[in-house]
Amino acid sequence: MYEHTDKIIKYLNKRFIRIFNKAKNLTSFDELNVIKYSREMYDELEQITEKAFLLLARQVYREHSESQVTDIVPAWLLGVLKAYNPVTKYVYLHEVDRKRSRFAESLIASDTKAKEVETALRYWSAMVTQYAIEVTDAAVKQAYIDDGVKKVKWITMKDERRCSECEKRDGNVYDITKVPPKPHIGCRCYLVPYHERGG
Repeated sequence: MYEHTDKIIKYLNKRFIRIFNKAKNLTSFDELNVIKYSREMYDELEQITEKAFLLLARQVYREHSESQVTDIVPAWLLGVLKAYNPVTKYVYLHEVDRKRSRFAESLIASDTKAKEVETALRYWSAMVTQYAIEVTDAAVKQAYIDDGVKKVKWITMKDERRCSECEKRDGNVYDITKVPPKPHIGCRCYLVPYHERGG
C-alpha cells in the first residue's frame, strides 16, 4: 500500500540531508543573515516537499481509481495541507512556519550549530514522513469517492507500528465519509472498498 510513499520519503530525505548540510557551513550567524537564510531554506524545503507530495498523490490516485477522473491538482493538495490534522494535532502549513522560526532562533542562540541543524533535519524529516502517509491516504480516499465507493473496510498493517486500537479496527466497515482518524503517528493501516453482498 505504501510502496510509492516509501520511495518518495527516501528520495526526499536524501534531498533534505543535502540542504541541511549546507546550513552547517553557514559562516555568518548574525540575526538578519540567519533569519534570511532560514526563510530561503525552508521555502526550498517546502517547494520540494509539496512538489513530491503532488506527484505521490497523483500516482496513488491513478493506482486506486477505476474512473481515472482526477481532481488531484495543487489546490487539492493545499486543501490537505491546510486542514487541521487530528493525528499530528496541527496544520502542516502552520508547522512549517513554526519549524522555520525555531530553526532560526536555535542557530542564533546556540553554541552548537551543527547539533541544531541535525535536530532541525530530524524534525523536518519526521513531519514530512507523516504527511507523506497522510497525502497517500487522502489520495486513496479521493479515488474511492470519485469512483462512487460508499463504504470502506479498515485493514490493519501487521507490522511493529500497529497498536491495540489498530487491532480493534481491523476489518471494521465504515461509511467513506465517517472513517475515524488514524489512532497514532506512523499508522500505516489502510482502507479498501467494501461492497455489501447482494447490493
